[in-house]
Amino acid sequence: MAKLSEELKGAEFVLLKVATKEKDKDVIKYKKEHHFSSPILLEDDAAVSNAYGVSSRPQTFFINREGKIVARALKEMDWTTKNMRELIEYLLKEKK
Repeated sequence: MAKLSEELKGAEFVLLKVATKEKDKDVIKYKKEHHFSSPILLEDDAAVSNAYGVSSRPQTFFINREGKIVARALKEMDWTTKNMRELIEYLLKEKK
């Protein structure tokens, strides 16, 4: 997802990772090792995970401008494939 985030830099696209019960230093190390520049939300109490019904990881949510979940992936995926790029481009073209 880091590659996708860099490719879409400047578009109305935000990639936010959520780290549940992770130590700050481990998240910093992860960001450096994976060249990940997007923000990572650190949560101690799993409030965000619980709010979205996350029971396993990784999970990916696409949330539109109105805050509605419009797509969800329950496993790690290659977001740079043609089909995934078409999905993302379609979602970015939604009316503002």
